[in-house]
Amino acid sequence: MAEQDAGHTPRAVVRREVLRFAIPGVIGVLLLATASLVVSVAVAREQSVNDARTTAEWLARTVVEPRIDDGLKTGKPARMAELDAAFSASISGSDVKAIRLWNADGVIIYSNDPRLIGERFPMPSGIADDPVQGMADPDRPENRYLDPQMDWVQVSLPVVGADGSSYLFQISKLQDSLRQEARDVWVAFAPIIAGSLLLLTVLLVLLAVRMARRISAELRAREELLQRAVDASETERSRIAADLHDGTVQHLAGLSFALAGLAARAEAAGDHDSAALLSDAAGTTRTSVRELRTLLVDIYPPNLETSGLVPAIEDLLKGLPDGVVVDSSMAEPEDVDARSRAALYRVAREALANVGKHANASHVVLRMQENAKTVLLSVEDDGSGFDPDSQVSGHLGMRLMDELVAMIGGRLTVRSAPGSGTTVTVEVDRR
Repeated sequence: MAEQDAGHTPRAVVRREVLRFAIPGVIGVLLLATASLVVSVAVAREQSVNDARTTAEWLARTVVEPRIDDGLKTGKPARMAELDAAFSASISGSDVKAIRLWNADGVIIYSNDPRLIGERFPMPSGIADDPVQGMADPDRPENRYLDPQMDWVQVSLPVVGADGSSYLFQISKLQDSLRQEARDVWVAFAPIIAGSLLLLTVLLVLLAVRMARRISAELRAREELLQRAVDASETERSRIAADLHDGTVQHLAGLSFALAGLAARAEAAGDHDSAALLSDAAGTTRTSVRELRTLLVDIYPPNLETSGLVPAIEDLLKGLPDGVVVDSSMAEPEDVDARSRAALYRVAREALANVGKHANASHVVLRMQENAKTVLLSVEDDGSGFDPDSQVSGHLGMRLMDELVAMIGGRLTVRSAPGSGTTVTVEVDRR
């Protein structure tokens, strides 16, 4: 069954529209922050790896290549000690922890870990290749002495001795230091990113506030126009009701008395046919007077505060077609302001008018109940129903009631479907 809910106050509409604007903005800010973090970390990681390569190239050119000679090739202790001292002075306090020098045959001729010197391993890259950098492979045998719990970055690059012989130089650098460098880069960029995001957030807030004010002003103008239309309608109803009561109804009432008197005279004179016609005319006139008085109540109800909401709504039941069974259970609500009472009455009037004009219903259930916070009125019929989403001109009044109820913060719901009857429910807050 289709359902139409009008439980939206102007404040709720403003809040919803602002959220529709602000949520994508906040998501955009978060995505921008995440993207900036990812980019910063990637840049920092790339910079750190490049720093490792720079360190390797510097060590190769300043420490290794000048000291490659026959003594180093043959592993003479003096040359090895000299290279140890040079490396110790160069990498002291740095995060370079492992150094290796391969000859063309894949034999490590120098390492700061003596256990690897003299061993032959498959070289990680050809000695004539370009520098290679990346994460250390823990499965390679020459890496077995590296701490497996740590992450290592290795840089391998070719070096050439003074005699023109080729070698492969390799360093291993702790990944933790790269992470620290990445964090340092992020910390360096953080103020700029945070300032940009703060500026963007402020702009979004200003735009949201401006939009909220514009929506609020438009809603207030719309409410005023609607209230003026309703007030004008009530004024016109009052004028029409007064004209009918003081003019047409009084004239018809007088005519019914005159016809009744003429019928009595004709009967006394023995003119039975004329008496019967006059008597029927008097009865028809009295019926018209009753119908007009019922219409007056429908057009302009009595004062709801003095007469009561329940009696006013019960008067509306008189306008239903003959044969419609009404099941009514209503209690006079307490602590309900005049605007809410008027809204309840107008919704009941519109719903019962639709029952009488369009529904072809045989049964109507009318309920009004209250709890600690709200008053609930429902009008249910077993008629032909309709599609609440369709723009049917006959239901324009109910769509007008939607906006009227929303103005006072109430909630109007219309549930209906073709062939399944209609239920109109309105809920207003108590004072």
